[in-house]
Amino acid sequence: MTLVGPNPGLRISEEPVCLEVVAALQAHLDGELAERDAPRIAGHLARCARCASEAATVREVIDRIRRQRPALDLGALGRLTGVVERFGGPDRPVRPAP
Repeated sequence: MTLVGPNPGLRISEEPVCLEVVAALQAHLDGELAERDAPRIAGHLARCARCASEAATVREVIDRIRRQRPALDLGALGRLTGVVERFGGPDRPVRPAP
């Protein structure tokens, strides 16, 4: 579930320690790390059982959340879009509902 894309502010050392890996874990699992950093985290996870276990736990939580997320109701989205368009903002007059 990538929301923001690569995170250029996150810096991972060439041989990251567990603390760096844990701090970057969510971004790594979401595919948000810079191209140079993702293999560094993946390499650490391959060598460190404790961090690999933490990654597995975070993956499981993400998967459970995704499975429980309700399906998008396109009708509700359309109604909400209509409300937003009618009440567009403080500089726009309010139009009555059709």
